[in-house]
Amino acid sequence: MFFRDIIGQTEIKRRLIQSVKDNYIPHARMISGPEGVGKMALALAYARYLSCTQRGEDDACGVCPSCVKYGKLSHPDLHFVYPIVKNDKKKKEICDDYLKEWRQFVLQNPYFNLNSWLNFMGAENSQGMIYAKESDEIIRKLNLKAYESEYKIMIVWLPEKMHEACASKLLKMIEEPPSNTVFLLISENPDRVIGTIQSRTQSFPVPPIDDESMRQALQKYFLSAPDAHSLAPT
Repeated sequence: MFFRDIIGQTEIKRRLIQSVKDNYIPHARMISGPEGVGKMALALAYARYLSCTQRGEDDACGVCPSCVKYGKLSHPDLHFVYPIVKNDKKKKEICDDYLKEWRQFVLQNPYFNLNSWLNFMGAENSQGMIYAKESDEIIRKLNLKAYESEYKIMIVWLPEKMHEACASKLLKMIEEPPSNTVFLLISENPDRVIGTIQSRTQSFPVPPIDDESMRQALQKYFLSAPDAHSLAPT
């Protein structure tokens, strides 16, 4: 995901890009907003730009080794945490057990919701959760040295789905992470994230996509101009 691929959000993209140029890299951001505004797309584009070795003025280069790996979501210094459903029969109990499916799912379309992810996993009748055991995996990964990039980036999608034991165990890691570690917490309900984690992150709200950008996207990918206008009127 590149900044140029994101629908609208011009000011948000500008702020993220400028923060990298200014070398202002908060160790933990809470990227919040309603479903469908592009929070995951923004997090991925920001992480890619931060890790790119040949950054352009407004976007990552797309050709350096880091960008090539980001194109597959396989960069060794990029980590993901997301709600899952335990499957004891298949021995799937942490996020990495679903990593292949997750990469495939996110690459298809970064504008997704929890129901679509659960359907993709074949667990549509279950409640996804970030289980207590995940905290040990997060701590283990982030205590390792970065493999290739200057930064280790941990994207946590829907931290409000984190088991209380997991959240409590991560407090110190989020407050005092290893050097050059960046947490990007992507939340639709930040008020449901435990307060001690909220207080340790920089709030970064994302507004709804503006109507004109939405019309252009609908017309480009899905609909005729009249239909796009009717769905995203002025």
